[in-house]
Amino acid sequence: MSTPTATLTGLATWRYLLEYARRPLNLVLLAAVPVVFVALSAGALADFGRILGAETTFGQLEAATAGWAAALLAGVAGFFHVAGSRDADHRIASAGSATASVVTARLASSLLLAAVAAAGALLALAVRTDVADPARAVLATGMFAVIYLGIGATIGALVRSEVNGSLLLIFVWMFDVFLGPGMGNADSLVNRVFPAHFPTLVMLDASTGHAGPLGDLGASLTWTIGGLALAFVALVATTRPARARASASSWSRLRYGLRFAWREYRRNRALWVLLVGLPIFFITLSIATTPDDPAPVELAEGGQRSVTVLSMVDVHGAIMVAITVAFLTGLAGLFVVLGSAEGDRRLVIAGFRPREVLTARLGVVTLAAALVSAVSLAVTAFSFAPKVWVTFALATFAIALTYGMIGVVIGPLVGRLGGLYLMFLLPFLDVGLAQNVMFDAAPPSWAAWMPAYGAVRVLVDGAFTPNFNETVGLVLTLSWLIAITGAAATVFHRLAAPRN
Repeated sequence: MSTPTATLTGLATWRYLLEYARRPLNLVLLAAVPVVFVALSAGALADFGRILGAETTFGQLEAATAGWAAALLAGVAGFFHVAGSRDADHRIASAGSATASVVTARLASSLLLAAVAAAGALLALAVRTDVADPARAVLATGMFAVIYLGIGATIGALVRSEVNGSLLLIFVWMFDVFLGPGMGNADSLVNRVFPAHFPTLVMLDASTGHAGPLGDLGASLTWTIGGLALAFVALVATTRPARARASASSWSRLRYGLRFAWREYRRNRALWVLLVGLPIFFITLSIATTPDDPAPVELAEGGQRSVTVLSMVDVHGAIMVAITVAFLTGLAGLFVVLGSAEGDRRLVIAGFRPREVLTARLGVVTLAAALVSAVSLAVTAFSFAPKVWVTFALATFAIALTYGMIGVVIGPLVGRLGGLYLMFLLPFLDVGLAQNVMFDAAPPSWAAWMPAYGAVRVLVDGAFTPNFNETVGLVLTLSWLIAITGAAATVFHRLAAPRN
């Protein structure tokens, strides 16, 4: 007697949830990200939105951060929930299970994760502030989560590379949030095509008429249902059983290791499109949407610190370089080391010394940091000219390299999913909030303990003063870079060592 399809789907859904829960860090981060994003940064993000011209109340902007946090969590959970089980689901379908049942179970378990993400974000919001319209906040946050769950699951089904897929997902989210109606003018033509445009309008209660007869709520529901439908179609297409197919010297080793490590990542064209293309669009659009208002910034000159009023366009242009390179190179470092772990271990067994493999991999991270820095600086040069280009460029490269090495350290310790969460949160808290001179003329006291503190002080000094005044910042920058590179070497050496 055959088991009913509904029962099989329910059992598979439960097994998929248990599979996710077996990694305790997944559950910890599913709870921690909303707390950090909403409870700690909602005020700063709301201030940022008001600075950029968002036409709504402060409380509504704070409420929108719950939707943004739920969207990121649900999207990342959906992506890795699908990408990490793509081959297993394909084998289950090939063994005789109905493809639709396998896909339905995978999406059902992902929806439960999205519900947890939305609940965590709303709880963090409720702890932080009084929610003026709870029903609106719950509905909009749920739509944020489901829309990005569909996007993450679709990318997980179609994009084979985890680094490409996660980069694509995160930067869709970043463009959506930081160029959307919550961070500027709701009538902008640029942000109408973004997935969270209409849910953000629902959350902010800021109707624009963009949706026509559907209204903002109808358009949001269309995006929500459409995202799930797109994910279902993509998963069915990639899970369906396929048709059967017919079946030197130390310096030389180092040189060949670096050559083939670079060739491996050079062939990944999608990665380089993201590393080169995203800074161009992200920095250009961010500067273009910034109002030319006065912004106070604390600068050092001749041994004295004073507050100078500058153009917000210039301040945003300078700080966006640091934010962009920290995000991109941190993710590059994370996936460079994780994507090559087994191959590097085989190289060591074959006779390569661990330090030779290490130099090759860190060489790729360094080249990626240099490339992202160069592109970001070139894009910024069209709208902003630092006072001292050399200081500004070296500080940018130091930030990129520091976060590239942090990615190398974090990846082997917490894995892909945990590493992706952390490599989003750490640059966001450090460069995006703590060191961001758009929020405060001087960084808060706790910012001095963050990795980019010294490098951002040097970057701001090179951007707005004609002479070098940040010796302490330079010492901190070099100290962090040396320490984190040493930690990266230690972690990599253990990762590449042959297992018994």
